[in-house]
Amino acid sequence: MAASEPLVFANAESERIHRTLVGELKNFDTLVTAYGTADVHPVYRHQSAYSHTTGATADAFLIVDDGKLKFTTEPKGGEADIIMERLWVPAALLQAAAVISPPLTGDPMKRTIDKALRDLGLPDTLLNLQRTRPLYPAPA
Repeated sequence: MAASEPLVFANAESERIHRTLVGELKNFDTLVTAYGTADVHPVYRHQSAYSHTTGATADAFLIVDDGKLKFTTEPKGGEADIIMERLWVPAALLQAAAVISPPLTGDPMKRTIDKALRDLGLPDTLLNLQRTRPLYPAPA
Protein backbone atom coordinates (compact mmCIF):
# COMPACT_ATOMS: atom_id res chain seq x y z
CA MET A 1 0.00 0.00 0.00
CA ALA A 2 1.38 3.40 -0.99
CA ALA A 3 2.02 5.90 1.75
CA SER A 4 -0.33 8.86 1.69
CA GLU A 5 0.74 12.46 2.00
CA PRO A 6 0.50 13.77 5.56
CA LEU A 7 -2.40 16.10 6.25
CA VAL A 8 -1.52 19.76 6.32
CA PHE A 9 -3.65 21.82 8.68
CA ALA A 10 -4.32 25.54 8.36
CA ASN A 11 -3.51 26.03 12.04
CA ALA A 12 -3.17 24.22 15.36
CA GLU A 13 -6.90 24.64 16.11
CA SER A 14 -7.88 22.87 12.86
CA GLU A 15 -5.55 20.01 13.73
CA ARG A 16 -7.03 19.75 17.25
CA ILE A 17 -10.58 19.60 15.85
CA HIS A 18 -9.52 16.95 13.35
CA ARG A 19 -7.95 14.80 16.07
CA THR A 20 -11.06 15.16 18.26
CA LEU A 21 -13.40 14.09 15.46
CA VAL A 22 -11.17 11.19 14.37
CA GLY A 23 -11.00 10.03 18.00
CA GLU A 24 -14.80 10.07 18.20
CA LEU A 25 -15.14 8.10 14.97
CA LYS A 26 -12.69 5.49 16.26
CA ASN A 27 -14.69 5.02 19.47
CA PHE A 28 -18.44 4.75 18.90
CA ASP A 29 -19.21 5.20 22.59
CA THR A 30 -17.41 8.56 22.58
CA LEU A 31 -19.22 9.60 19.38
CA VAL A 32 -22.73 8.90 20.66
CA THR A 33 -21.90 10.61 23.96
CA ALA A 34 -20.82 13.73 22.02
CA TYR A 35 -24.24 13.79 20.36
CA GLY A 36 -26.13 13.17 23.59
CA THR A 37 -27.34 9.76 22.44
CA ALA A 38 -25.30 7.45 24.66
CA ASP A 39 -28.41 5.31 25.16
CA VAL A 40 -28.10 4.02 21.57
CA HIS A 41 -24.71 2.41 22.24
CA PRO A 42 -26.17 -0.85 23.63
CA VAL A 43 -28.59 -0.98 20.67
CA TYR A 44 -25.71 -0.40 18.25
CA ARG A 45 -23.65 -3.18 19.82
CA HIS A 46 -26.61 -5.57 19.70
CA GLN A 47 -27.46 -4.72 16.09
CA SER A 48 -23.81 -4.85 15.01
CA ALA A 49 -23.80 -8.49 16.03
CA TYR A 50 -26.34 -9.10 13.26
CA SER A 51 -24.20 -7.46 10.59
CA HIS A 52 -20.97 -9.34 11.28
CA THR A 53 -20.59 -13.02 10.70
CA THR A 54 -20.51 -14.90 13.99
CA GLY A 55 -21.76 -18.23 15.26
CA ALA A 56 -24.75 -16.40 16.73
CA THR A 57 -25.74 -14.82 13.42
CA ALA A 58 -25.28 -18.05 11.50
CA ASP A 59 -27.29 -20.00 14.08
CA ALA A 60 -30.48 -18.13 13.13
CA PHE A 61 -30.19 -19.75 9.69
CA LEU A 62 -29.13 -23.27 10.69
CA ILE A 63 -31.72 -26.03 10.84
CA VAL A 64 -31.62 -29.77 11.27
CA ASP A 65 -33.47 -31.46 8.44
CA ASP A 66 -33.63 -35.22 8.15
CA GLY A 67 -30.79 -35.53 10.65
CA LYS A 68 -28.53 -33.19 8.66
CA LEU A 69 -27.43 -29.66 9.49
CA LYS A 70 -28.55 -27.28 6.72
CA PHE A 71 -28.80 -23.58 6.00
CA THR A 72 -32.13 -21.90 5.39
CA THR A 73 -33.00 -18.50 3.95
CA GLU A 74 -35.74 -17.88 6.53
CA PRO A 75 -34.45 -17.35 10.08
CA LYS A 76 -35.68 -19.46 12.94
CA GLY A 77 -38.48 -17.68 14.77
CA GLY A 78 -39.94 -16.33 11.55
CA GLU A 79 -40.91 -12.78 10.69
CA ALA A 80 -41.52 -11.51 14.22
CA ASP A 81 -37.90 -12.05 15.25
CA ILE A 82 -36.47 -9.96 12.42
CA ILE A 83 -38.74 -6.89 12.31
CA MET A 84 -36.28 -4.74 14.31
CA GLU A 85 -33.38 -5.82 12.12
CA ARG A 86 -35.36 -4.91 9.00
CA LEU A 87 -35.96 -1.44 10.45
CA TRP A 88 -32.40 -0.92 11.68
CA VAL A 89 -30.76 -1.44 8.27
CA PRO A 90 -32.92 1.19 6.51
CA ALA A 91 -32.38 3.63 9.41
CA ALA A 92 -28.60 3.33 9.08
CA LEU A 93 -28.81 3.70 5.28
CA LEU A 94 -31.06 6.75 5.62
CA GLN A 95 -28.58 8.37 8.01
CA ALA A 96 -25.77 7.76 5.51
CA ALA A 97 -27.87 9.12 2.62
CA ALA A 98 -28.75 12.22 4.65
CA VAL A 99 -25.04 12.97 5.00
CA ILE A 100 -24.16 12.27 1.37
CA SER A 101 -27.06 13.98 -0.39
CA PRO A 102 -26.86 17.65 0.77
CA PRO A 103 -23.40 18.36 -0.71
CA LEU A 104 -24.55 17.01 -4.09
CA THR A 105 -26.08 19.52 -6.50
CA GLY A 106 -29.78 19.85 -5.73
CA ASP A 107 -29.74 17.47 -2.73
CA PRO A 108 -31.03 14.69 -5.04
CA MET A 109 -31.91 12.12 -2.38
CA LYS A 110 -33.88 14.44 -0.08
CA ARG A 111 -37.37 13.60 -1.39
CA THR A 112 -36.66 9.87 -1.31
CA ILE A 113 -35.20 10.09 2.20
CA ASP A 114 -38.20 12.07 3.47
CA LYS A 115 -40.63 9.58 1.90
CA ALA A 116 -38.76 6.61 3.37
CA LEU A 117 -38.85 8.19 6.84
CA ARG A 118 -42.62 8.69 6.55
CA ASP A 119 -43.18 5.18 5.14
CA LEU A 120 -41.20 3.61 7.99
CA GLY A 121 -42.75 5.84 10.65
CA LEU A 122 -39.33 7.14 11.69
CA PRO A 123 -38.94 10.62 13.23
CA ASP A 124 -37.13 13.37 11.31
CA THR A 125 -34.89 13.77 14.36
CA LEU A 126 -33.19 10.51 13.38
CA LEU A 127 -31.35 12.49 10.70
CA ASN A 128 -30.87 15.77 12.56
CA LEU A 129 -28.60 14.77 15.42
CA GLN A 130 -26.73 17.71 16.91
CA ARG A 131 -23.70 17.68 19.17
CA THR A 132 -24.57 18.23 22.82
CA ARG A 133 -20.94 18.16 23.90
CA PRO A 134 -19.21 21.20 22.39
CA LEU A 135 -16.35 20.64 19.98
CA TYR A 136 -14.55 23.66 21.41
CA PRO A 137 -13.74 23.92 25.11
CA ALA A 138 -15.47 26.76 26.96
CA PRO A 139 -13.28 29.84 27.26
CA ALA A 140 -11.63 30.20 30.66
